[in-house]
Amino acid sequence: MVYGGAGGPDLAEVARAADLTSQQVVELHSSANYVVYFIGFQPGFPYLGGLDERLHTPRRAEPRLVVPSGSVGIGGSQTGIYPLAAPGGWQLIGHTPLSLFDPQQQPPTLLRPGDSVRFVPQREGVC
Repeated sequence: MVYGGAGGPDLAEVARAADLTSQQVVELHSSANYVVYFIGFQPGFPYLGGLDERLHTPRRAEPRLVVPSGSVGIGGSQTGIYPLAAPGGWQLIGHTPLSLFDPQQQPPTLLRPGDSVRFVPQREGVC
């Protein structure tokens, strides 16, 4: 995934709230092993547990009207990935090109409860 930039406009805010640098946020977020707790909110949206406590960040005071598909965010003690463009209030820290939901596939969701997830940082434009 690509952290920060246009796909992760809240990375600096998450860093500020945690009293960390943006690079430290990336290191902490990408070093964790996450577990899919459940799929909800929209088809294929994984709620991922295992977020380092230092990165626990409240949702935005004002949700965005549109969050692009593939956006990776933090909402409280969890991190998640928006599979479809939708309104949302999570703090967006990056973006992944992976498709998490395709109704033409069986199963239609890439992830299932209990799956393990790791985020691998990529340079801008290298996804």
